[in-house]
Amino acid sequence: MNDLTAPIFKKKKEVNYGVSLINAPDFWNQSIEGKGVTIAVIDSGCFIEHEELKENIIDKYNFTTDDESDISNVTDYLGHGTHTAGIIAARNKKNTISVAPKAKLVILKVISKNGTGSYENLVKAINFATEWRGKNNEKIDVINLSLGGPNKDFALRKAVAKAIAININIVAAAGNSGDGSELTNEILYPGYYKDVIQVAAIDQNIIPTTFSNTNINIDFLAPGNDIYSTFNDGNYISLSGTSMAAPHVSGAIALLNEFFRISNIPSTQEKIYDYLVSHSNVLKNYSTKIQGNGLIQL
Repeated sequence: MNDLTAPIFKKKKEVNYGVSLINAPDFWNQSIEGKGVTIAVIDSGCFIEHEELKENIIDKYNFTTDDESDISNVTDYLGHGTHTAGIIAARNKKNTISVAPKAKLVILKVISKNGTGSYENLVKAINFATEWRGKNNEKIDVINLSLGGPNKDFALRKAVAKAIAININIVAAAGNSGDGSELTNEILYPGYYKDVIQVAAIDQNIIPTTFSNTNINIDFLAPGNDIYSTFNDGNYISLSGTSMAAPHVSGAIALLNEFFRISNIPSTQEKIYDYLVSHSNVLKNYSTKIQGNGLIQL
C-alpha cells in the first residue's frame, strides 16, 4: 500500500544569536520594534530587493563611480552593506536576523566594487544623512558606519560634529586590526572620536574577539563573530567583524528611540548613552580598552 501520509519536513528558521544576546526580544514582546525610526547605512550599498529588506528601505543614494556614477544605483558588489543592513532592520519574516525589524533604512553607498572608499565621499554621505528629510518629514536618527580609515580628517570631523549637533547618534565599528593585546592601540576614524559610539566585537561565548581593535575610546561590545544576516541576491550568510557588531548597537538605539518616545522621554543622545551604560554587562578580567562600558543590554 502506498504511504500517503509521509511527513513534510520544513526548513529550520535560522537565527542571529546576537539579537537575543543583547535582549532585543524583551522589547519586541512590548511591541517595540523600531517603528518611526530611520537609520542611514553608509556602506557598500545594498541588495535592495532582498525579501527581508525591501519593505524597510525608503531611500538610497550612490556616492561612488560604480555603474557610471548613477546616484540611484546602490548595487552592493561586496555584500557587506546588505549584511549590516540586515542586522539593523531585516523584517524577520523568514529568519530572525535583525534587532529593529520595523525601523526604516536609508542606503548610502560609499564603498565601491573594488572595496575602497574615500574620506571625501564619506563626508558627503554623512552630510547627506544630516540634511535628509523623508516624504513625511522624517529625519535620520542613527548613522551606522561599519567602516573607517586610519587617518584624522578635518572635513570628516566637521561632518560628524554637524550630525551630532542635531541629535543624530553615530555608531561606528572599532576595526578588525586587533592583535589580541590591550597594550597596543589600533585606531580607526570616525569611530575613535569620543562623540561617536565605537563598538568592538564579542563572540557567542561572550568573549571579546582577538580581531577587534583596542583603544581608550571603545564604548561598547556587541555580537560580531559568526553573525547570520542578509546577503546579495536574496541569500543569507554568516560573517564576522566589528562591522557586524556596530549594527547591533544601531538597532538597539532604534528600539530605545521608540521606547523613549512612547514613554514621553526625550530621546537625546545623552539619555540613550546613559541607558546603554547603565544596562551594559561589564565583563570581568577585561580592561576598558577592550570592552569600554561592556556588552550592550536592552
